[in-house]
Amino acid sequence: MMKPRAVLLVCAVLALSASAGAQGTPRLSGTWKLATINPPLPTGRVGGAPGPGGPYGATTFAPAPEMLVITQSATDVTVQIGTTKELFTLDDKITEVPPGDVNALKTHAHWDGAKLHLHYKQAQNFGRDVLSVNGDTLTLLRDLESGGQSTTRTMTYTKTL
Repeated sequence: MMKPRAVLLVCAVLALSASAGAQGTPRLSGTWKLATINPPLPTGRVGGAPGPGGPYGATTFAPAPEMLVITQSATDVTVQIGTTKELFTLDDKITEVPPGDVNALKTHAHWDGAKLHLHYKQAQNFGRDVLSVNGDTLTLLRDLESGGQSTTRTMTYTKTL
């Protein structure tokens, strides 16, 4: 009598885990508008660090982009900040643009559960974004290191499209 119950229990657990796995990868695609920043950006130039309108204002290294456009497929994610688009392949292999250039932008990405990790490096600038989504809210934890300065910010974005 115990064996049929055990088999039934195993089947129920397998069915539940299969349906949980079927939920798939979170969908990050869309246009996202900045809602909150913690800690806030400093005003002006602090210690020579570029502000939001500085040389990194519309690039991957922006301290807190006002808008993000994310396009996602099964194999990659493209993040657009301003007119700059960066491609991150989801196999955690490094993509280098332009290839062979010492100052090339190097990117790679991977999933950690429901969180997407985007890593990027160019010259002496390093960054990592950890993205998670809950409905129409995108949370982005951004670690940047540039010119010997390091910052970590948590930003939330709301979906506009």
